[in-house]
Amino acid sequence: MEGLKVEKLTLRQWRIIRDVKINELAMETGLTERTIHNYETDINRMRNASYKNLESIANALGINVVDMFLSPDSEKPKYIA
Repeated sequence: MEGLKVEKLTLRQWRIIRDVKINELAMETGLTERTIHNYETDINRMRNASYKNLESIANALGINVVDMFLSPDSEKPKYIA
């Protein structure tokens, strides 16, 4: 769909939108809550994460891996309460 702008959201925003608690996501993916928290709060840790970990998170949230990243020219969205 040409010209359609796809919204990029942070991992935390996707998790909240999908109504998934961090401990539920940890159980679903086999990752620790701390690892997921680190990905949510530190973009560099997320960028350095293994593709396998990111794919597990994306699959659990029903999104694509690329949906979790911000484009280089976008502002970081505000956290959803």
